Amino acid sequence: MMKKSLKEDEVIIASLPQIWGIALGLRGFFHKSKEGILILTNKNLIFVPRYIWITAKEKERYFANDKAVIGKLADYNESDLDEDLTDNPKSWMIPLDSITDVKSVTARKVDFLRITFREKGKEIKYEFGITKTVTTYPYRQPLVFKNLDWSLWIGLIVSQMKK
Repeated sequence: MMKKSLKEDEVIIASLPQIWGIALGLRGFFHKSKEGILILTNKNLIFVPRYIWITAKEKERYFANDKAVIGKLADYNESDLDEDLTDNPKSWMIPLDSITDVKSVTARKVDFLRITFREKGKEIKYEFGITKTVTTYPYRQPLVFKNLDWSLWIGLIVSQMKK
């Protein structure tokens, strides 16, 4: 397994806390959803399975009016991300040039961000969303997902893919 790490000239463009990542298809059958940080850099879309507690006021900053807002986590920089990638080998690192589709999909009246990309000749799909409620027993899992408008993030990812 190759160690995932940031490139020297890689910078964080936007990040969102408390996002749930879901692997779809056959992969999804064997993977449960994970909670973590969704990060867009100038080279990759990265999902790090790491729970970060945020206040209701902070949550409003990242998800104002049920929109995934473009912003950066306070006190979280490239060296923190690099450390998280080292500590979490199960992080998902999707090179922007491997992404074939970025869109919002609706399931059970909830909008998710769906990323489709190619890896080793295979098409892979991940979805991302936020929860209204989670269960903590026997471990943290999403109970009810919350509807979220992903249009700002979709526009940002697409604009970075074209660079």
